[in-house]
Amino acid sequence: MKRQLLSAAVLLLATVLVLGGCMTLASLWPSVDPPINSESSLLMVEAGEGVPSESGVLYNTNFTGWAPWVENEKGQIIPFKVFNDARLDTAYFAENLSPGIYTLKGFIHVYTDYGKLPEDAMPSYEPFEDNPYHVKQFFPVDYEVIIELEEDLVDTLGRYYISYEWIGGADADTDDRWKVNEDTVSIVSKPNDRRILRIAKNWATSNWKLWNEKNPETAADE
Repeated sequence: MKRQLLSAAVLLLATVLVLGGCMTLASLWPSVDPPINSESSLLMVEAGEGVPSESGVLYNTNFTGWAPWVENEKGQIIPFKVFNDARLDTAYFAENLSPGIYTLKGFIHVYTDYGKLPEDAMPSYEPFEDNPYHVKQFFPVDYEVIIELEEDLVDTLGRYYISYEWIGGADADTDDRWKVNEDTVSIVSKPNDRRILRIAKNWATSNWKLWNEKNPETAADE
């Protein structure tokens, strides 16, 4: 009886460790939907705060955040999901896209206008939603980046560096303190940079494995 109890305890412990290990590994990589069919493609963008050689993750919170401004052939803005990887700046990706022409026109900054925020409401980072308390600022790149996305492919629009200043930030108390001062914005474009694909090739959840079969790059840490 004691041996049976011990065996059961060992089995339970092993199960917890395995499940815990899986959950830990899964948390290292972003959640992604699986491909809906063999033609589905995925598009990625890397963006960082700063300048080349001195950049880091973008400051994306519930009151100020950035997102790629990418449109399809119909002029519709494509929603991207966001993720910060220790080997990247900030990663953006949009899965299950149809093949076609996609244009990166610039970047969207969305901030909370506290004068429009309902009392006791908690703002959230949702740059592609039309929340009544959000204000969106559109900052174009010097030259639009156009890609013809093929079917059954993971591809990228490149890497970008954004420098900016808020009009007030955390030290201010105006309703629009998280608005970006347009005169301070600088965007450096590296449309041929494919680092994000090499990093993403390491992401090993079951859904990312499906996408990485469509990723033509070789996995690397930089």
